[in-house]
Amino acid sequence: MQQFFISIILVLGLASWWLYKENQTVTANNYKLELAVEEQQRTLEVMKEQYERQGKALQNMSRKNAEIEQEKAEYLAIFSRHNLDLLALKKPGMIELRMNNASEAVMEGMENDTPSAFVYVITGGGSP
Repeated sequence: MQQFFISIILVLGLASWWLYKENQTVTANNYKLELAVEEQQRTLEVMKEQYERQGKALQNMSRKNAEIEQEKAEYLAIFSRHNLDLLALKKPGMIELRMNNASEAVMEGMENDTPSAFVYVITGGGSP
């Protein structure tokens, strides 16, 4: 009978030890999962902020695009009302001067808008 109780105590001791080890493993895994969830929540918040910033930037770009489209429509309306070929034949000096001034203004605007490194590479000047 004594051997029976000793074997039961031994089996219960081994089962308790195994359950303790499993509990330690589960506790460690639970801690790791909590850290992962916190990290995912922070990442989700950052992604949400980036999404909102992108939405605002897209709205700004759409608004600017609409303004540019309206300006383009105004210019096209001006060109459609005037026969520039006929005017250039009748008054070549006036048209040539205006076209040269306008072309120069456009080129200066492009130079101001273009990064200097890009201009150096295109013109063959190497790096800035």
